[in-house]
Amino acid sequence: MFADLTKSRSVCLAAVILFLLAVGFTAWQTPSSSRQQFGTGAESGRSAHSDPIGPMNESLAKDRKLLAGYEQEQSELRLEVINRRKRYQEGRIPKDQVHEVEKSFIAALKRVHEMRHTVLETDIAITEAVFGEKVERMPLPPVNGYSETSDLARFNGGLKWSLKEAPRIERYFSQTFGRRLPVTAMGQSQTHNRLRFDHHDAMDVAVHPDSLEGKALITHLRKAGIPFTAFRSAIAHASTGPHIHIGRPSRRLAH
Repeated sequence: MFADLTKSRSVCLAAVILFLLAVGFTAWQTPSSSRQQFGTGAESGRSAHSDPIGPMNESLAKDRKLLAGYEQEQSELRLEVINRRKRYQEGRIPKDQVHEVEKSFIAALKRVHEMRHTVLETDIAITEAVFGEKVERMPLPPVNGYSETSDLARFNGGLKWSLKEAPRIERYFSQTFGRRLPVTAMGQSQTHNRLRFDHHDAMDVAVHPDSLEGKALITHLRKAGIPFTAFRSAIAHASTGPHIHIGRPSRRLAH
């Protein structure tokens, strides 16, 4: 009988120990699981909304290297065109050899032009993305109010803006400066999609706000009541992405 009682007590004690171990394991595991599931606000935000600016900067660096190669190729072909034209005039080569290198030179010019536009558009879009949160934190100026920092200037024009107004600005610029308005993005582009920025009703103009053209354009926009944000640079003391964003500030799109 005593043996049976001892055995019963041992079984009960073992059951209690197993229960306590199970509770302890659950209590130890739950906070860790909660951290993995919820995390801190910043960690959760980063995992759910990975910042696209880093990959875009890497892509921009690769495009700049490509552009440098294209420009070198263009320069070499230009010299070859000059050389072959001279040799043709001297009667040393047939005309089709001149046409051949001229066609290659024109193709190289096209590649350079397209890559320059791609690099400029990406550079400007990254500048807006870098400054995006700063613009959103700035107090909204009153209607036709103007605010300025060392990095950027913002004008809350009262005109009901849409891209339908763009031809007016292009006409003013070409009549004033004798060249086309250097637009890098008209509305939403693939670059803005990749950066997850809403740019559907805005246009970017590649002029420095502090240049003669930039100051004149800003004055024109303010007189017309057209909203804009003028970006000087994404990096202090550097000329990265200066431009004038015409329209309401871009907002980050939901992931």
